[in-house]
Amino acid sequence: MKKLFVFLVILPQLLLAQNSTVMQSWNELGLGLKFDKRQSVGLNLTTRFDVTGLQTIFPQVSYKYKVNKYFRPSLDYRLIGNRSQEGNYILQHRLNANLQFNHQIQKFDLGLRVRYQFSSSRFGQSYEPEFNDAFRFKPEIAYNLPNSILTPTCGMELFYNPMNGQNGYQLNRIRWNVGVSIDLDKAGELEVAYLYDQRINVPEALNRAILNIGYSYALDAKDFKKKSKGTKSRCWL
Repeated sequence: MKKLFVFLVILPQLLLAQNSTVMQSWNELGLGLKFDKRQSVGLNLTTRFDVTGLQTIFPQVSYKYKVNKYFRPSLDYRLIGNRSQEGNYILQHRLNANLQFNHQIQKFDLGLRVRYQFSSSRFGQSYEPEFNDAFRFKPEIAYNLPNSILTPTCGMELFYNPMNGQNGYQLNRIRWNVGVSIDLDKAGELEVAYLYDQRINVPEALNRAILNIGYSYALDAKDFKKKSKGTKSRCWL
């Protein structure tokens, strides 16, 4: 498993060593509320920085439904603020429709997320797979270490352009990832990962080496009601 992690970190950089690479830091903060065994909602805030400062910020609201232990569809809404070359932030609405498939083999958890993202507008003149309409395929594998709060993970995500045009109907981005999830028990979960964002089928591509740090905390609706009993209700949104 250790050799696989090292391979996934080095491979994309060897493939595109001749291309320019910029460093970025992505930070995620999430809060989830589980209504019952099948339904849950989530609220997330993501920020992305590079050497020039804040590049992208977006809050996200999600609804997830667990059909069974193998399949879970979900819907996301994002309000994205992305920094243009002129230095101002352009707003965009985006909807994600997700199909999450999971399967466990001994200590390995296998996952595949299929996403279609629909955007209200385009950033700039050229197609950008993160902010325009796209199909995304994300296979991932996690290894459950015995008696440990650490769960190593690795995977990749493929971006496909479904739009007509010069660069349409083809893959144009591969995002590799390797990291670890840390179970903080009742205090939530912390995830630290290294991502290499690789552009393909695009001339003079600019790739990104990314440090991703995320923290999430989950609430149970039953426990939340018990704690809130006898107090004034508050709206988290």
